[in-house]
Amino acid sequence: MAEDSPSPLEEEEKETPIQTCHDFEKVAKHRLPSYAWDYISGGEADTMARNRQNFALYSLRPRVLVDVSVIDTSCTLFGQACKIPFYLSSVAKGRLVTKEGERAFVRSAAKVKTSYLVPTVSSLPLKEVWSAAVEGQHLPFQFYLLNDEKQSFEALREALALGACAVVATVDSNAPRMGAFRASTGTSTGGVFPSPLLTWKRLAEVRNFLPAHIPLYLKGVQTAEDGVQAAQMGVRGIIVSNHGGRACGDAWGCLSALEDVAMGLRAAGWLGEGSTPSRTLELYYDSGVRSGRDAIKALCLGAQGIGLGRPYYWAAAYNGEEGIASLLDMLTAELQHAMAQAGANALGMLQPSLLSRAGNRPVPCAEVSPCLGSSGWKQQETEFHSKL
Repeated sequence: MAEDSPSPLEEEEKETPIQTCHDFEKVAKHRLPSYAWDYISGGEADTMARNRQNFALYSLRPRVLVDVSVIDTSCTLFGQACKIPFYLSSVAKGRLVTKEGERAFVRSAAKVKTSYLVPTVSSLPLKEVWSAAVEGQHLPFQFYLLNDEKQSFEALREALALGACAVVATVDSNAPRMGAFRASTGTSTGGVFPSPLLTWKRLAEVRNFLPAHIPLYLKGVQTAEDGVQAAQMGVRGIIVSNHGGRACGDAWGCLSALEDVAMGLRAAGWLGEGSTPSRTLELYYDSGVRSGRDAIKALCLGAQGIGLGRPYYWAAAYNGEEGIASLLDMLTAELQHAMAQAGANALGMLQPSLLSRAGNRPVPCAEVSPCLGSSGWKQQETEFHSKL
């Protein structure tokens, strides 16, 4: 794990100008021991690559003559008022990057007034994690149904007793994988695995286990079909995610998955203008975001919040809580600049019509859906190709 007392080399690294998310990555790769770096960076190489390549498939359609002297990034994440749409997603084994582990992540989120999803696979007892929260800070709990189901529900009970404001069930990691996941370096690492028995029926049991006032979110939905089914079963929200490329090899890029899910929810009346208060779903995005320019594309496609994973672990390895705060400040400034250039002064102005998808001729994203598997969207897909 990263040491709390920096060496002269680490002090020199801290003086190196950090201008992009990848600058944090470079320092973390140099500083962390190989086992920690392999765990953080590992995943399915093809899916990880598609996640990043996906952002280049979308470009901005900037609007003009909009007052962008002040850019408002305030929003609501998991039922809590936040100043920025970036939140710290659940990543296991926090002490790999800082001795303070998950406590540091709680404090960093409080410092910038955003949310942190406390992971099931925490490196610290949950009681210690919650003890770091400041007055008025509410923490959602990320829930795995692990092979040891008794242990899973004990952790869930404890999190609820400690005051978890919401439960986020991860649903994209229950397929058995050979030797954990294969790292991008070609190595493999160990891990804790969810139960392969998790189904829609079991998920309903989890929902019924929760107190009535605790909302349930699903993390890992990647298709319109599953998004609509999740909405119909009564979840509060969905995080479109492929676990940063760790869950499924040869999967499509996650930003395309977000567009697919958002289009499906809009068509079914769960998102956007066609929705009603009783049929409104919260939509989030998590996988591959490395800049404010990446984030604006996910927000335009329908996400109301952007989860970060590897980047804030890199930032913690760079400079602990202060490193994470610096990362979030940097990404927020990049997002505000991108919003000003696109002609949007508040997050609510970010719509699919501000994007076009790459092709022989750009087509506004509001007009088409990438979904090929659902008959309800095939007509739109045919119209899309006829325009090219």
